Amino acid sequence: MTVTTTLRTAADSEPARRKAPGWVIACVALYAAGVFLPFLGARTLTPHEVMVSHPALRILEDGHWIVPRFANGFWLDKPPLVNWLTAACFAIVGGFSEFAARLPAALSAVGLCVLMAVLAGRFFSTRVALLTGLVQASCVYMYMQGRLGEIDIVLALLLTAAHGVLLWHWGRGGFDLPWRASLLFYFLAALGVLAKGPVAVALLGATVIAYAIWRRSWRPIRAVLISPGVLVFVLVAGGWHVAAAYSVGAEALQEWNYNTIARFLGLHRLGSQSFFLYFRDIPWMVLPWTVALVLGARVLAAGYRGPDGPVHRFLWSWFLGGLGFLLLALFKHKHYAIPILPPLSILAALVIDAHLVKKGVHARRFYTIVFAVCLLGFAFVGGYVMPRQDHRRVTAEFVAGATAGVPADETLYVIGLAQSSAYPYIAHKRCAYLDRLDDIRDELRERQRPMWVLSLRKYAQLAADRGLSFEQAAAEQPRRKHPEPETLVLGRLWESEPAASSPAGPR
Repeated sequence: MTVTTTLRTAADSEPARRKAPGWVIACVALYAAGVFLPFLGARTLTPHEVMVSHPALRILEDGHWIVPRFANGFWLDKPPLVNWLTAACFAIVGGFSEFAARLPAALSAVGLCVLMAVLAGRFFSTRVALLTGLVQASCVYMYMQGRLGEIDIVLALLLTAAHGVLLWHWGRGGFDLPWRASLLFYFLAALGVLAKGPVAVALLGATVIAYAIWRRSWRPIRAVLISPGVLVFVLVAGGWHVAAAYSVGAEALQEWNYNTIARFLGLHRLGSQSFFLYFRDIPWMVLPWTVALVLGARVLAAGYRGPDGPVHRFLWSWFLGGLGFLLLALFKHKHYAIPILPPLSILAALVIDAHLVKKGVHARRFYTIVFAVCLLGFAFVGGYVMPRQDHRRVTAEFVAGATAGVPADETLYVIGLAQSSAYPYIAHKRCAYLDRLDDIRDELRERQRPMWVLSLRKYAQLAADRGLSFEQAAAEQPRRKHPEPETLVLGRLWESEPAASSPAGPR
């Protein structure tokens, strides 16, 4: 079934259906799958993706599910829900692969598109439901993050589902939240916290507060807060935090404070950003449908004042309430805005629908071409452009090939790589991770024989300053984005003559 045919068929369906028809869901799912699933493994992981995949691999190695490990430390920057999902994918496929590492995000992206179509079908016509799903799948930010093994799209799916529970019951103008809906809302909110921390609560709370202000009533806030679902939230989200604090101790509290409060206040090592960052990034992230939203301002204003006003108010509360919270934070990043962008897909679909009604067959052909170009363009970028830009592939192939030759009964010491994208590609099973070259000295003296080491060339060159000798077995070739001191080397390290001085080692 072509997009033109589906748009024409949807136009003949009556408005305000209680749910999107099955064929709409199928079309959206197939289109989204065509955007997000092909060529997932065509390029190596980025360092940010490794922060999800490496803890997932360590979970399968050592069984530390409550607080996974990254390199030689605990991974407490983010809660572990996405690490768990990624570990499950690795277990299902039988080990690490780039495709499996990105599968949770890609499936979440497909699910998000379907979910938005379902929500649109609750309040608007079948055609609007179809358009919403297609718009959601073809936004720049969805392609940008839906094919990366990171947290943001998984979080967006969870928070969209939580918002959807509220919209499902409040979109007709009421304020009630039945107890089953409350349990589902808080369970989804808790999963959002387990994905990326307290920001999930802040974004949901911002929506509820904005909607209450817009409706000039405290009832939305009371309906959410005075609810048995609060207990579910405390048990699910709080349960992991208690278990993690018990397992790790004070380090957990320090890391949570640093990665939440300090980040919000701009005291994180990443500093603060301009207040206007989201005003620049959001229009770009929503392309190509930013154009429809701008040109369709009159259509959206009419919808806001019409009988579907409660739906429009909730959608704008979702976007503007979350935006208001994000603007308050001194540390900003374009990815943080992703959970507040899905309501714009419904609004853009309403504008497109109005254009289709006004222009008829010519508009259907135009949007057919737009959706087809998006699909083909994304496939070209994912299958051809991005693999050719993959400067990390050389490093990944070197690490996999070189470490496979380390004797199976030896421990490979990985030293000073910090947040490297190399970790998942290490083929040797027995690894120890160290921050400093000096940390290996005591074990060298105890063993009285050479030890296998993977490190940066610049650290290997410092071995003589530590009274150590290094025999190189393999070396990565330097290139433009990886000058010689930053390339990786594999070799054997042993203690030689003591050095006269001992400057600070790599960290």
